[in-house]
Amino acid sequence: MIFDIIRRIWHFAGSINVTMAVMGAMVADLVWGYAMLRYYGSVFSPINDLGFVRWALTWGAESPDKTAWLFILTGLLGLLAVNTFTCTTDRVIQLVRSRRGFQSFSALVMRFAPHVMHYSMLLMFLGYLVSYMCAWTLLGQVVLPGRTIEAGNTRISLEKLEIDYYHGTRIAGMNKRAIKARAFLRLESEGKVKTCTLGFNRPVYFEGMSIHLKKISPETASGSMTRQKFISLIIKKDPGLWFYFTGMFFFTAGLFMYVLAKIRKIL
Repeated sequence: MIFDIIRRIWHFAGSINVTMAVMGAMVADLVWGYAMLRYYGSVFSPINDLGFVRWALTWGAESPDKTAWLFILTGLLGLLAVNTFTCTTDRVIQLVRSRRGFQSFSALVMRFAPHVMHYSMLLMFLGYLVSYMCAWTLLGQVVLPGRTIEAGNTRISLEKLEIDYYHGTRIAGMNKRAIKARAFLRLESEGKVKTCTLGFNRPVYFEGMSIHLKKISPETASGSMTRQKFISLIIKKDPGLWFYFTGMFFFTAGLFMYVLAKIRKIL
């Protein structure tokens, strides 16, 4: 009796009718969300800094009429993920059972290509979920040369700061302004030590954490002798990144398998 109920739920969850219903609801919900983002964008901008959970308990809870669409979208994405998983798993089971009907093992493997891509998409969805639930961001972390700050279990020290300034009038308004910075950092966490160079377009990664250069001082050469040198950092930790990268890797592999199978069929 119990197994029969589970089997019915499984087949219902993988039904194409459920897929179409969820997709239709998502379209309607996203239209609503577009209007909310366009006219009340300030309500949603703190998500990137606070994370989804903290935002939901503050901004999200305070403006339910403007944010409800996002919670509904999260639920619909969860339903779509379950639908995709059950549907894909059914197809994989069918392929495994009919494996003797393929001319070669490679032909069988190639038939798994779309299913590999589906599982990869689910892995990337999981990465987004982990990011919104577990990621954190520290803004405006100021570090002076020779000083140390802490971010989680990591100690960040600025050993030296080198700034290149533009000299000339060829670019209007840029004379004596900083154009490049190199911040030499020392990172320590639970016995692990790393020395690295941080720049504006050169973030640093350490123990699952990314460090980004937001601001330097002095920004102009005229103040270089009188103003204190320092850097301002944005520090992020996003455990969902590994799910993204893994999902992207397998999605690319599945896509390659799919294209190769089509080429073999043509030839």
